[in-house]
Order: sequence, then structure tokens, then C-alpha cells
Amino acid sequence: MQALLSIANRAATCILIFLCCLLSLQSLSQPHVANWKTWIINTNELMHAAPPGKDATGQELKQVKQLQSSIDANGLRQVRYWDAGAPSYHWNEIGYQLAGPQLFTKDGGNFWRGPTAWMNIAMYDATIAAWKMKYQYNRKRPYELDASIRAMAGTSGTPSYPCEHAVSASAAAHVLAYFYPALGDSLIAIARQAGHSRILAGVQFPSDVAEGWELGKKVAMMVIEKAKADGTAPWPGSIPNDPKLWTGSFPVGAHAANIKPLVLQSGKQFRPAAPPDFTNEMKEMKEFKQNFYTASQAYRWGSVHGLDVWTDLASQKIFEHHLERNTPEAVRIYTVLHVALHDATIAIMDAKYAYFGIRPDQFDKEYKPLIGRTPPFPGYPSGHATAAFTAATVLAYFFPDDAAHFKKLAKDCATSRFYAGVHFTTDNVAGTEMGEKIGSYVIDSWARKDGSK
Repeated sequence: MQALLSIANRAATCILIFLCCLLSLQSLSQPHVANWKTWIINTNELMHAAPPGKDATGQELKQVKQLQSSIDANGLRQVRYWDAGAPSYHWNEIGYQLAGPQLFTKDGGNFWRGPTAWMNIAMYDATIAAWKMKYQYNRKRPYELDASIRAMAGTSGTPSYPCEHAVSASAAAHVLAYFYPALGDSLIAIARQAGHSRILAGVQFPSDVAEGWELGKKVAMMVIEKAKADGTAPWPGSIPNDPKLWTGSFPVGAHAANIKPLVLQSGKQFRPAAPPDFTNEMKEMKEFKQNFYTASQAYRWGSVHGLDVWTDLASQKIFEHHLERNTPEAVRIYTVLHVALHDATIAIMDAKYAYFGIRPDQFDKEYKPLIGRTPPFPGYPSGHATAAFTAATVLAYFFPDDAAHFKKLAKDCATSRFYAGVHFTTDNVAGTEMGEKIGSYVIDSWARKDGSK
């Protein structure tokens, strides 16, 4: 009897595993993605070609086999590199690496316009358009049609045409090239490698990649036209001559307050009340006793700009939850996160230049901040606190089991600015409250209504 029960239990376990795998494959294929709500484009207006017929496909199979037979070490590195994570994964790394260094330049470059938000919108909309085509044609992948072709990379369990990596790479590269024209040729070359790697891997036909490239480019051009009308214009105000307010040689980021939000109704929608007199808070700051932990937190969070740490955290959670093969869901997470941070940036600069909240080292000329670098714009509210709680709120929506962890990180980020001596406590409190409101609003206005659930 015991032996029979053991056999029955093993059989039940095998059936359960099979069903889980089957459900997993079904969830990855996701034909319903074609019906998700897009940000910019109308997928019905996009013209595209049908995949090649049987004879042309046969020629492409020979081409794939020839490429695989002559693949070298560099080709293998390209396959492995682009196969790591979702198609949007590496582009988000590239995006924040380009945007971050511009933050503290005199005019901020294009940082304030949110290049990573526009990039992700392009990848998101292009992915939805690609999914519509995939299930219209249901083309099998090369290794499925010819057993001699090795599948050297994973797939999303979807039809082959068009290539999702080429779609994402083309969309991302063309948008980034608009914001960083001096790097345009390099970005396009990198994107070409992403698509070619999938042919080498035996999981895409050359025509899949070619059509994916054209589709991504078409979507990118539409997104760029929208970005051109984002309201960017020189700041019309002036820095007040008041010893109780922030002052500086140049109003870094002030023009961001006039940029059109992507989801918020306006930059001032969640503008906090005016800050108080900082006399008591200056006393609190001067009496604060620094220790190793507080100093380490100050330097840790002072060395990041937000796009980096929160994007990396999103990537980590995507991997932990095995979403790296779920192309649409991964880009959805990145897009909502970066759109929320884009709108938070506008709201932050709106409030900063509405109140010109003074920094501690300007309030008390003898006070020296720990990190030795006070950001070149007003203090109230804290940008770090606002962005951190915006990001934490968005990520908690996608990964609710980790909500407490996200909130703790956001709190650490906010508090670190007091430890660093660059923000009063009130700056952080106002930023915390505003960030939570912005994150919640973006989720309620978009993420809960995009048709993905």
C-alpha cells in the first residue's frame, strides 16, 4: 500500500510539474498582448510586409546554418550578451548610463526631458505591434523547422516574425540617437548587433530581424515626434535676491518645470505646501552626530542619480521572478517605472523653483555638508526622496511581496540626504509624500488600465 501511495504521489507531482510548465509556456506566448493599450502609436496604422514564402524561407534556413557553421568567439559573445535578460534589459542599462552624467552639468543636457522614459515607451509600443504581427502570421522559428540548426539562445515561446530583439533594439537606439545625436552611429551599430545575434543563435530568420528593425524604427519616429512637442523651453523666471532663499549662478533644471508630464495632469498637481522657516531644522542638523553607518549611507546614495539604482532593482526583480523571457511584461515594468520618474522629475523641479527652498550650507555659511557637494538647485523638496518613493511605489505594485523592502530603500535614500548635510528633514518629508502620490497616480491612471491584466 505504501509503495502504491508513493507511486501515486510521484505521478501527481509529475503531472503538477507538467501543468506548471504548460501554463508557463502559455503565459509567455501571450497572444492577448496585441490588445494592450499603447502609449503613442495606433498599431492599426502601421504598414508591414508578410513573412517570406516557403522557397525564400528555405534559402534563409541555409543562411542561418552557414552563419552558425562559421560562428567565432566574438559571435558567441554577442549571442550570450543579448540573450541575457529581456530585449529591453541592456537598453535600460545603456539609457541610464547616458542620462546620468548630464544631471549636474550647467544645463543638464537632455536629462530633464526623460530620454529613458521615451525610449521605454518606444520599446513598449513596438513590442505590442510586434506581438500583433507574430500571431497574425505564426511563423515557426528556424530551429523548429530544421533540426540541424542549434537553438543557442532562449525564446519567449512566441512565433518568430518579427524579431522582438530587433524591434526593441531599433526602437531604443533611434530614440536615444535623437537625444544623443553625437552617439547616433554607435547606438545604431550596437542595435544592429542585437538583431544579428538572434540569427546566429538560430532563433530568428534574417527577414524576422529586418522586419523587426523597420517596425522598431517606425515606432521610434512616431515617439520622437511626440517628444519634440514636450514643451521644453528656456526658463522665464529669475533667481530671487533674498538671503532666506536659495541662490545660485545658474537655475539648473528650472526649465523642467514647464515640460509636459506623460501621465500627471501638470507638474504642480502634487506640489507641497510652502516650506517652514528652517531655523530649528538647522539647529537639528548642526547637533547631529555622524557615525560610520550614517556617513556610508550619505556617500552611497549621494553617488547615484536614481535612474541607475531603481532600474537595476527592477532588473533584479524581473530576473528573480523569472520574467526575463516575458518580453512584454518586462518592458511594461521598465516603462511604467521610467514614465513615473519622468513625471516625478517635472514635479520636483516645479516645487523647487516655486519656493527656492534654501540649502543648509546657504542658511548657515559656516556649515559644511559631509559630502562636500551641494546640488546646484533649490533644496525643497528633496529630489532623491521624491524619486525614491515614486520608484518604490511603482515597483511595489509590480512586486507586492517586496513592497516593504522597496519602502525601506526609499526611506534610506531620503534620510541619507539629511546625513549628507544637503537637505533639511522637511525637504525629505515633503519629497516622501509627493513621491508616494506621484507613484500611486501613475499606477492608477495607467498601469491598472493598460489592458495587461
